[in-house]
Amino acid sequence: MTKVLPKKYWDTSLFLCFLNPDENERRKICEDNLEHAKNGEFIIFTSIWTMIEVIRPRKKTFPSSEKLTPLQISKIQKMFEWDWLKKIQVDERVSKKAVELCRDFDMHPSDAIHGATAILYETEAIQKWDRDFNKITHLIKVEEPIFLTKQLSLIEKPKESLIGPHPEDFEP
Repeated sequence: MTKVLPKKYWDTSLFLCFLNPDENERRKICEDNLEHAKNGEFIIFTSIWTMIEVIRPRKKTFPSSEKLTPLQISKIQKMFEWDWLKKIQVDERVSKKAVELCRDFDMHPSDAIHGATAILYETEAIQKWDRDFNKITHLIKVEEPIFLTKQLSLIEKPKESLIGPHPEDFEP
């Protein structure tokens, strides 16, 4: 019998914490969750749309006025190659559900894509830092990620042992 792993949906804001030097504490929480996913405790789902939002984030989230270099984009894209991350295509089914969420709950289209994907793929929760999914909490659980292990285990890990790109990779 195959074990069914829990599914968590990651909004774009969780990936953006890897790029922003002001997000160190949130990054540690995401690193901790990634270690648990890497160890097979759950699967992280996200929409393929997330890749676009991470590579071209809003200026208020990532204030550098410089465009990302091909090397920086490559480092970001490597996050989406993790074995414990399932990327979901924005297909007709997701699009139709996103349209419903926009219409019924006045959601921003990007948030509606994330909400629709999380709902249709039956994830246990949307995890987010800065997106407002309060309009659909009756349809799916919405939460911020938390440390799953003791914080002491994450103190000052060497850079090479961390998962994901690092904020200094994106400094102008």
